[in-house]
Amino acid sequence: MIPGLQTLRHPVFLVSLLLFCLNQLLELSNRYLWPLHAYLDNLLCLPVSLTIVLAAERLYFQDSGFVLPWQYVLLAVLLFSLVFEGLLPLFSSRYTADAWDILAYALGALVFHFSINKPNLVT
Repeated sequence: MIPGLQTLRHPVFLVSLLLFCLNQLLELSNRYLWPLHAYLDNLLCLPVSLTIVLAAERLYFQDSGFVLPWQYVLLAVLLFSLVFEGLLPLFSSRYTADAWDILAYALGALVFHFSINKPNLVT
């Protein structure tokens, strides 16, 4: 199997993507369920985003054993936190800085790192 495609079949990624899409459908239908509305997207964004990055890297390097270094995962947490909790609230009232969002990013990164970001040695 193509290295990157197997990554996109990881159950944690698929569940994260499904939950994200369902939450978006709820919001589009003007149904806002706390804490889902407030934190679910933040929790799921890094497992979804980083899995896509991991799949692209595996595809590029043709290496199903490639894993993202923990420093990249940490950098993703820092960048998402800086942009979405630091910068965007300064420029638009649509965005609100929330320390709990940063915790959700960190938890999502841990989920990614300890479940998805493993060498896929099955061919």
